[in-house]
Amino acid sequence: MSSRKLALISSLASLGSVIYFLETFIPFPLPFGRWGLSNLVVLIAVVLYDWQTVFAVSLLKSVVSALITGQLFSIVSLMSIAGSITAAACEYITFRTSIFGLTGVSVLGSVANNVAQSIVGAVSIKSWSFLLVLPHMLILGVPGAVLNAYLTERVVKRAKNSFGLNVAQKVTNNENDSR
Repeated sequence: MSSRKLALISSLASLGSVIYFLETFIPFPLPFGRWGLSNLVVLIAVVLYDWQTVFAVSLLKSVVSALITGQLFSIVSLMSIAGSITAAACEYITFRTSIFGLTGVSVLGSVANNVAQSIVGAVSIKSWSFLLVLPHMLILGVPGAVLNAYLTERVVKRAKNSFGLNVAQKVTNNENDSR
């Protein structure tokens, strides 16, 4: 892996972890909800980079966030990692197949995240009754997913205008230059 790509992954994962940490201080108005704005960095990676980068950013963001909040090796962190990886895979595949626009991709990722988290939660407490909160979680995830899609479109547009090129193409073409 090139040093440029490693720096990119580290930067995105760090930014996502900081956003995750900061959003823990903003109370969500309803139980079982989270703002989910840290998933913005994964969605940006989905739009701009290859699948290895997307999965690395997703995994590192979840692990570092759990470490920062003191939840590493807890059921909550396991749910977060499972949800994040599942959402990243879902978003990457649907974005690359052009089935949905970015908002649809983000909402589908939110659904995948919540389903994966609910399954891990149900298995960990050995009760499928945990899935009763899934519809509530799915509804609560939509506004954050829509906001993440909007912010991602703005960031990607700004990056393309500022640099005058497709950032993903630049990273892919220069990988061998940094070795």
